[in-house]
Amino acid sequence: MKVLHIITSSRGGAGIAALRLHEALCESGVSSAYLSVNRTINFENKTIADSFFNYQKPSFFEKIKTKFQHYFLATLFQKTTKRLNLIKQDLHCEIATLPFSDYKLHEHPLVQEADIINLHWVAGILDYSTFFENCNKPIVWTFHDMNPFQGLFHYKNDEVANAKTASKLDDEIKLVKAKAIQKIQKGVVVTPSKWMLVAARESKVFSHFTKTHIPNAIDFTVFCPQDKTSLRAKHHIAPNDFVLLFVAEDVSNIRKGFYLLQEALVNLKKTPITVLAIGKGVIPVNENIKIISLGEISSPVAMAACYAMADAFVLPSLEDNLPNVMLEAFACGIPLIGFSIGGIAEHTKIGFTGVLANEISSLSLAEAIATFYKTKENYKSGVIVQYAKDHFNKKQQAKAYIEIYNGLLG
Repeated sequence: MKVLHIITSSRGGAGIAALRLHEALCESGVSSAYLSVNRTINFENKTIADSFFNYQKPSFFEKIKTKFQHYFLATLFQKTTKRLNLIKQDLHCEIATLPFSDYKLHEHPLVQEADIINLHWVAGILDYSTFFENCNKPIVWTFHDMNPFQGLFHYKNDEVANAKTASKLDDEIKLVKAKAIQKIQKGVVVTPSKWMLVAARESKVFSHFTKTHIPNAIDFTVFCPQDKTSLRAKHHIAPNDFVLLFVAEDVSNIRKGFYLLQEALVNLKKTPITVLAIGKGVIPVNENIKIISLGEISSPVAMAACYAMADAFVLPSLEDNLPNVMLEAFACGIPLIGFSIGGIAEHTKIGFTGVLANEISSLSLAEAIATFYKTKENYKSGVIVQYAKDHFNKKQQAKAYIEIYNGLLG
């Protein structure tokens, strides 16, 4: 059995989660490969040079053909791209994508060699219509967000927020996706959170797919408890300081809620708090709040050290599936403070693994932080680590996926 994971990029939450699944399968004896624009791993689990996604300069005749098509015989891809570009400046969203691509993924050697295709976050590289028309292999689709069964947007809040601007185009893209997905003869949807599973079941796009829930996994050899005092000393943080950690790929991403944390901290002036912030973007200066910006961190080892410095990990996402950062924090023995949404609500147990705010607001978040501060001694690192090992185990994850693969092939 040969399983190929397809993901747009190996970077970012989805790329990392997909790579961890690939590694878990390899450790379980499965012949697994990994295909993305910036990293390709073959079925021997070796990273290889892959020119498939490299830019190919078009010939003179190809340029003429493209211009002719653009003006007289524009494709659906070209038409919708033009329409999206016309409204893009008026959209208020994290990202908006189309189900089109110039890449002929079905022609990639690894796709042709695979027995099972496991899709992940594939915006920009997967052309729905041509791929599902030409690839008749069983499909497992791991949903890292809602985009596979939505239109332009990747989360419901963005769809609602942009209804006036983009509803017509959004509805048309949903139909394009649904029509292409109906061509898949054998398929299973996998969601890392139960919340996403419910949303997938409510959608009619994947009505002919079996749907199941399998949490992501974590590497406990990298993400594990460490000596807090020595790590803090490197950043001139006192051993007894109350330290909160915030992590996002981009701190300006509205969905990740850093602005709510900043507002919450204003209401906690009497509580001595130090905030470690990780991610790209500018952190506004506030004399009343001690925020240490650590910038972008890509090294798992460096990230693990940051978790270990914190007393709690603050994850104020407005919508989220099963964030890798939550799993990493738990693996390091760090409790979580966040909102009661998505996979965060499923695994944040009050008095056990963390605290949930009563509502999505800065005031409620401030109250949750204050509650944790008063009861922080009740949270035990070893208990949290054990919870992570029980729920985000690589062997369990691999076993569950292997059962799905065997079922599709059998």
